[in-house]
Amino acid sequence: MLRVVVVGLGPIGIGAARAVLADPGMELVGLVDIDPSKVGKNVTELEGGPVVSKSLKEGAAGGADVAIVTTTSKLDRMAPTLREALALGLHVVSSCEEMAWPKYRHPELAGQLDAEAKRAGKALLGTGVNPGFVMDLLPVVLSSMVLTASRVRVLRQLDASTRRRPLQQKVGATMTREQFAGLKAKNEIGHQGLAESVAMIAAALGREAKGGSIEVTLDPVMAERDIPSAMGVIKPGQVCGMHNVGRWSDAALSIELDLTMAVGLNGSKDAVEIDGPVPLKLEIPGGTPGDTATVAALVNCARALPRARAGLLTMLDVGACGARAAG
Repeated sequence: MLRVVVVGLGPIGIGAARAVLADPGMELVGLVDIDPSKVGKNVTELEGGPVVSKSLKEGAAGGADVAIVTTTSKLDRMAPTLREALALGLHVVSSCEEMAWPKYRHPELAGQLDAEAKRAGKALLGTGVNPGFVMDLLPVVLSSMVLTASRVRVLRQLDASTRRRPLQQKVGATMTREQFAGLKAKNEIGHQGLAESVAMIAAALGREAKGGSIEVTLDPVMAERDIPSAMGVIKPGQVCGMHNVGRWSDAALSIELDLTMAVGLNGSKDAVEIDGPVPLKLEIPGGTPGDTATVAALVNCARALPRARAGLLTMLDVGACGARAAG
């Protein structure tokens, strides 16, 4: 029985905790959140779950094997939690986007955490739907069916009206163009992890995208009609989403990741194109469902971590972690 503690009880954390409770091979031993209104209480969506603790040490006090952490997108902010988990003897799987390819932005910190995890004999892994699968691991897997590739392009179009409120807020829904530009200038809006996905693909295809070498552009998507959203009606001329593109190339390989997330977008899909002597194209009509896929990635990888090698890992180290058999 794999004993799991979930840290961070937003929609993804609660979804992960539900999945752990439903898994016959797992036991939910702890829930952790720093919100004072949650500490010491049961979570109404988690019938049969433990009360919420204010620290990982308290949440894992009864014994745990793996921590699922859904608290921050930034590796430097995540590092104290990772170190605490290692001190408690826990593996960690997290939706922290910068953990998808940690050495791109934080090479020194990534090296330190890798060494600490190896000394502790534990695995640390960042994963999710994106980064973690659609725009990095999936194109890498597809590229394994050709001998050489000259170009990788991934297109992800997501109708954010089908996603949770925090995601709709994240893409700028109901903002003015000026508000969006202000947050962009402070690097407080935009998809986290796009550069990490580019760097992962480059590494898998034998290249190195060094820190700062990946070009990332970000533009608002503006509403042209009234669009209902979790924050109210988006009016024409207001922001309904964002268009994020990451690019990198050298003399032999180019990578382009094109992501649009917008409320009311006409049609969701994921498409991967591999160019070269034998071109390949894969399309997922309707796209990969983000929230449920992120929960699945966290829980499926949690099962795999006790068998993984120790260190700060990426999905290139772990590979695809399959779903458990139904029933």
